[in-house]
Amino acid sequence: MIAEILMRRIVPAISETKRSPILRRPDEYGMDYEDITFQSEDGLTLEGWYIPSKTESNKIVICNHFSPGNRYGYAGHIKPWKGAGGFEVNFLPKYKALIEAGYHVLAYDLRGHGFSSPSQNGAYNPKFFEYRDVIGSLNYIRTRAKTKDMDIHLHSMCLGGNSTLVAMRKRPDLFKNIKSMMLLQPISGDALVRKLCKNMRLGVKGYQAFEKLYRELYGFSIADASPINDAQHVVIPTFVAQVRKDSFTYAEEDVQAVYDAIPNQDKKLYWIEGTTQRFKGYTYFSENPEQMIEWYNQH
Repeated sequence: MIAEILMRRIVPAISETKRSPILRRPDEYGMDYEDITFQSEDGLTLEGWYIPSKTESNKIVICNHFSPGNRYGYAGHIKPWKGAGGFEVNFLPKYKALIEAGYHVLAYDLRGHGFSSPSQNGAYNPKFFEYRDVIGSLNYIRTRAKTKDMDIHLHSMCLGGNSTLVAMRKRPDLFKNIKSMMLLQPISGDALVRKLCKNMRLGVKGYQAFEKLYRELYGFSIADASPINDAQHVVIPTFVAQVRKDSFTYAEEDVQAVYDAIPNQDKKLYWIEGTTQRFKGYTYFSENPEQMIEWYNQH
């Protein structure tokens, strides 16, 4: 009874998209950019930025963000968004490093985030919804006159990462010519909910209550988020990065399993040390872009 009462508050808090503000823009960091819109595979309108390289280039990075963030990052340093550590996640320095290294950037908002159209039921689930946004971003780049012949790299985080893996499973034909991917902090529903229930001292009863309410409220299952299974369909060079001691999940177990499941031999795993805060993983390559640039340059 106690587990179900608590989960009636926790499940919606985790499952529903809470739009955070797009607090910063590329021109504030000396970057030219274009506000763009395109359609997801199922016809929803997605909004984003096209940020051109500082030099003539045939390379582009598509950025698929985490939840509850957006194309800018996450305004975690201001109310009411302080619940994930109290600090800002700002992707703009990362984008600037990329364009200065000769990469164009497409950064967009997944459905239900930023300025993009709402998701179907107010919640997110990459197995059913957001993978279609990843497909839409690829279709957009491949049909836009300026970008249709560019070499594409992916930069996919958490929800965006899980969604990319689902898209690879469902539409492998779209990924055959992708040059490389960075996969930041993919997460299994099972590892997330088990860790949540341990932290709340609810154990198996908490897990069962979460599953019951998740199904009743949204029609979803914890097992829907299964990047370990989806990783078997990765066919491109992949750099996986994760906060090792992430307090949100069993990261060492879960992300190691994702990495091990990737069949491509050209892969790399990097553990971010010195913190237990998951959102520090999202700031890492804005503050330390060297490995990111090196990876994309190698491919």
